[in-house]
Order: sequence, then structure tokens, then C-alpha cells
Amino acid sequence: MSRSLSDIGTALCLAIEPTGAGFHPGAVHEHPLVLAETWIELSTARPLDPATVRRVRTTDLLGTKRRTARMRAQAVAEGDDPTAAIVLVDLEVIIAEDVSSARRALERLDALVETPPSPTTLRYIGTPAGLAGLISDIHAAQVADGVVLLPLANAGILALIASTTLPVLAAAGASTDARPLTVLLESLIEHPDGEIPAH
Repeated sequence: MSRSLSDIGTALCLAIEPTGAGFHPGAVHEHPLVLAETWIELSTARPLDPATVRRVRTTDLLGTKRRTARMRAQAVAEGDDPTAAIVLVDLEVIIAEDVSSARRALERLDALVETPPSPTTLRYIGTPAGLAGLISDIHAAQVADGVVLLPLANAGILALIASTTLPVLAAAGASTDARPLTVLLESLIEHPDGEIPAH
């Protein structure tokens, strides 16, 4: 991240959907917890309403940027302010302390299902700091206003996002808030064998 996020005209928007055991179907075999949480805001500069945020699902950055431009054009056609429309790209995530470990984690998940799923949107496999770099690049290059993180497996990944990814983004000038994710992680400790209620 060579450019401070605070130097960019619009604020970075970030949310996470830690639904179920994770977005990979193999996650439930590794970790039986089923989370009722479906939307957690991790940025504070602009309020995010999941009912009105425009979301993009494409498997490449160029396609994402084109979809974002079309959504802004649609906002103009509908008489809305295109700068007020928040466009977020869905990003599947699997992270670990190093890239090799992240790749092995995905291989384990794939081995647990008969047909491993192909990515249906952007996917990041790597480190927590590398994830922060990708999020920053997506924002700086105006690919989208930010990201909705979709953990392929919640176990371990949520803690790394809270402990490393968000602080790296904050150090780069983003307004982030790890507290909602921390509360969820505390609930995981309190309910080790059952469904986690929504907060």
C-alpha cells in the first residue's frame, strides 16, 4: 500500500458476512459452528445498509470495475447521486500466517467435499496483511468503494482479520472498527458447541 487511504477522495467501506461455518461447503465438516450473523460492518466512515448497498460478484478486477461503472451509470439514470451509491465487491477469503498454509487450508476444505466449488466472485488466498493490501488496491484503483469479506471458513480467519488485517488498514488511514468482530469471537468462545445467536 504505497498510498495512504486517507488521501483517496471517498472513504473505504468494509463489511464481513461470516455466515454458517464459512462459504466453502467443506467448512462445516471442519468446524460445526453455525453463525447466525450475516452482516458485520468493519468500517466507520460511511454507514452501510445491506439493503441498499450495491454488490458486485465477478471473478476478475477488470470485470468488477466495469460492473461498478455500470451501477453508477444506472444510479444517474434513476436520478440518484452516483457518488452516494456505495458499490462493494464480494471477496472470498482464506488467510493464514503464510501463503503456503492458506493454500493447504483450501486444499483441506476441497478434500472434504465431492466437488470443490469454483470461485463465483473474487477470491483471495494469502496472508492477513496481503488481504489488507488487496482491499486497499481495490479502493485506490476505484474498482469499488470497498469489499464484503466472505470467509471460506470462519475458524481462524475471523481472528486473523481482527488482529492483523484491520490494524494494517487502520495504519494506512482507513476508519476501521474491529469491535463487532471481537464480540463475535468472544461469543464463539462462550458457545463452543452450538449455534451462535445474532447480536
